[in-house]
This record gives sequence, structure tokens and C-alpha cells, in this order.
Amino acid sequence: MAAHSIIADTMSKVPEEITNAIRDGKVIQEDKLNALSKFARTMVEKRGWPAEEDVSAFLDAGYEQDDILNIVLAISVKTISNYSNHLAQTPVDKAFASREWKK
Repeated sequence: MAAHSIIADTMSKVPEEITNAIRDGKVIQEDKLNALSKFARTMVEKRGWPAEEDVSAFLDAGYEQDDILNIVLAISVKTISNYSNHLAQTPVDKAFASREWKK
């Protein structure tokens, strides 16, 4: 979470209020980004079984079917990475410590 927040904030120029909203599970004020965040969270929470209305809301926000597959890929890669880091107890790099996420 820390590394992705720093990279989004600095390299991708995503405003910190957006990354904070994503981290905190809050509504993002930009509708299309909010739909993306909500759908990605839905895919994780429903373990890949979104309801028809979840998919429709995502597509109605301006996304395509291919975007759904990209979300599945991103979730897959992050799951492998996160599980591996949890098992290895990988510490957060000092460069990312300012955005470390604490539950």
C-alpha cells in the first residue's frame, strides 16, 4: 500500500486526496475513477463474482469489457505479491514509510 501510494502520488501525479480515498474506502469525487475503485473493490470482496448490476455500473461509467480483465490481472498479480511479502515478512522500504498503511 505504501509503495503504490507514493508511486501514484509522485510518479503518476494522482492527487493525494484520491489515494487517501481509495486507501480509506471512501468515495472519489471523480465519477469514472470512483467507478473503477468501487468495481475493483467489489471484485476482491465478491471473489470474482460481481453481480450483473456491478458490471453494468462499471461499463456505464465508460469502461470496456477488456478493462474487467485488466482488473482481474492486477488483482492476481497483487495477490501473489502480497502473499509472498506477508510470508517473507518483508518490511516497508524507508522510501515508502511515510505512506505506510496501518489497519
